[in-house]
Amino acid sequence: MFSSTRIALVAAVLAVGTAAAQTESPFGGFKHDSSAPIEITSDSLEVQQANNLAIFAGSVIAGQGTLRLTADRVAVSYTQDKADSETGAIQNMRADGNVFLSNGAETAQGNWAEYDVASGMVRMGGSVVLTQGGNAISGESLVIDLNVGTGKIEGQGSGRVKSVFTPSKN
Repeated sequence: MFSSTRIALVAAVLAVGTAAAQTESPFGGFKHDSSAPIEITSDSLEVQQANNLAIFAGSVIAGQGTLRLTADRVAVSYTQDKADSETGAIQNMRADGNVFLSNGAETAQGNWAEYDVASGMVRMGGSVVLTQGGNAISGESLVIDLNVGTGKIEGQGSGRVKSVFTPSKN
């Protein structure tokens, strides 16, 4: 994020004053236990065992704890467990097409997303919109650290980050 964008974001947050203080911080709703089991459902599944790749297609829904991801297609890379060749551990997930991520009242949507399970980091791109209640932030890319609930959203090229904060009614 450029310095001017940071300054504008800080100014916008300060401008809404008590309204901002009464809502959760952006990205805070995405904090969760990234070691929880991951469940995935879809219309079809293609497994490429030689490549340690599973491709879920058609109305994909992936869940981990309270975190939910929906997309047209999700490719899952995994490692083979040497002790038991029947099982493996998920390394990362790549979602494409109509990607929607939610955890309670906080949502993010974009064209694609990547989730590194070990680090708990999510990268999302392509016309990203993050919403929390009546507040919204849009940009070209988003990075969220699920372990601590922090994130960063950026514009691309001459595109800028846009934020809309809605004061709460007392």
